[in-house]
This record gives sequence, structure tokens and C-alpha cells, in this order.
Amino acid sequence: MLDDRTDQTVAQKALLANPEDIHCIIFHLVSLLAYGIAFWLYLHPEVAQIKGPWSRVAFVCASAIMLGWISAIDVGVNFHNHAHRKIFRFPWINRWFSRLWTFSGGWPSFFWEHAHLVVHHANVLGATDWTVPNRRPDGSFENIYRYCFLHWPWRYAVHLWQDFRSGRGGAHVGRRALKEFAIFLVLWSIPFWIDPVMPLGLWVLPHFFANVAIKGPGMYIQHVGCVEPSAEHPYRHSTTFLSPFFNLTMFNIGYHIEHHSYPYVHWSTLPALHKRLKNDLINDKAHVVPFGYYHWGTRLLGAPLRAPQACAKFAAVQHPDYLKLANELPPESTGQTHLIC
Repeated sequence: MLDDRTDQTVAQKALLANPEDIHCIIFHLVSLLAYGIAFWLYLHPEVAQIKGPWSRVAFVCASAIMLGWISAIDVGVNFHNHAHRKIFRFPWINRWFSRLWTFSGGWPSFFWEHAHLVVHHANVLGATDWTVPNRRPDGSFENIYRYCFLHWPWRYAVHLWQDFRSGRGGAHVGRRALKEFAIFLVLWSIPFWIDPVMPLGLWVLPHFFANVAIKGPGMYIQHVGCVEPSAEHPYRHSTTFLSPFFNLTMFNIGYHIEHHSYPYVHWSTLPALHKRLKNDLINDKAHVVPFGYYHWGTRLLGAPLRAPQACAKFAAVQHPDYLKLANELPPESTGQTHLIC
């Protein structure tokens, strides 16, 4: 039995750059399986007890929410880790697995990597970081609803077109973008080959829900109230979310300050990095909260008429273990930034 486990570990190490990434592969395969099951049930209504148009609408809506939620995690969190540190040891496997990874979330993998690595991480909250919410003249972020409904696919399409035409991202980036988009269209169109109507509810709608209702608020809350990193304040560019359950089920994406400051650290070791950085985070008055994205994300979404107040409250929340040095800092360096939505 011990020899079998040893052989399995050796095989994983031979294929994977880090054995922990087997969890990433399993999650993605389960995500694809979930779509497959939903398609099959739609095409076999007697098994799903779908009787009549309203029953079908109920099935599609419930499935779209669950599939969208899974897709948002699979691309925005799971593939996100692969974008930073490829999980396979062989480039051709990484390239094709990436293409098969993101199409079920409504994204060409090359487009997502460009937006996240070239645009967001290289210029987090800077003037050329078009992935984050727009700023008003007073420096505050736009409303969360405006951002969520406009960022995907509309703003992304415009900015990606401009980036690829201008060569942002390297030589021949435009040519590669066309190639990758063509591959994406072939893969993304597969459900339409099976049934021309089914994908509208079980493919397009989940992708809309994933990017607008899950990934949009997630991206928003990661950086709202934060500022571009500087020598004076190197850790105020993001918020770290310390909910153990959230991080356990989300590949440690809550350790967002740590991830942006050290993007090549493997997702499985971010908790250890967080412990080493704790005193630095306290000294910089970095924003660290004791919950996950959903806790305050739903509050911001539930207060469209009181958005500035809700954002201000969120920016003022601080994990009690990170308030130790509050009285030792000069007045001008205490508290969170004034930027709210």
C-alpha cells in the first residue's frame, strides 16, 4: 500500500510542477462534469422531472446560478493560480489545458492571462489598470453595480482590442490573440452543436452570472478603498480576507495582499507567507478583515442607494489582531484611505 502511494506521488511530481495542484485539476474536471450533467438532464426532461415550460425555466435558472458560481471560481480563482504558476511541467500541456480550462467560463485563456498579468498585476490600481473599477474625479471608485454590469464583456472587449492592436503585451500579440480567439470560438460553440436552444440558458446565462454576479463583486471588493502601492505604503493595494473556511474552499484567494506583493508564491503557501508578513502589515495599516468575500460583497450589493456609506464601513473594518500598533503611528498614517465607492 505504501509503495502504491509512493508511485502515485512520483507520477504526480513527474507531471505537475507542484503536487498540490492536483486539487486544481480535479476542481476543473468536476466543473466540466457539472455542465455535462446539466446538459444531459435538459435533453432528458423525464429524468429531471421537467414537465412543462415553467418547470424547464425553473431548472434552467437554478442550474445557471450553480454553474455560473462554479465557473467563476474555476476561472477567477482556480485558473488564476495556473496563470501565475503553470501547474504542468510541459509547456504544450499547459497551453492546451489552459484553452480547455477557461472556455467553460466564457473566456479565451490568453485574453484572461493578458488582462490579469499584463494589465492588472503589472500596474495594480495604476492609471493603465483597466480591470479595476473606474475612478471619479475625486478619486473614489464607481458604484459596484455600474462596474459589475459594464466590465464584462463590454469594457474588456474594448480594452483588449486596444491593447492587442497597440502591441501591449509583446511582439505579435495581436496575431496570437486572433489565433487564440479562433480556438476559443470552436470550443465555446460545442454546446450549440448539441442543441441550438439549450446553451442560451445553460451556457451563455451561467457565463454572464459568473462574470457579472460573482467575479465582478469579487474583483471590486479586493481593491475598493485601496491605493496604488508605493515605497511609503507597499501593502495598501488590496484587502486580505482571513476567513478559514473561505480560503480553504477558494484556493487561498483571500490572501490578496500577499498574492499581489509576491505573485509567484504558490497558492498553497500563502498562509505561511501571511504569517511572516504580519508585522509588516500591521505597521503599514494594511486592510485585513476576518471574513471572506461573500460577507461584505453581499452587503455592498444590497446597498445600492447607500453605496458610499457601505464602502466606508467596509474600509473601516479591521481584524482585531491587526490593530495592535494603531496608537503608535502618527495621525496622518492611521486609518484606511479616503477612497470609497
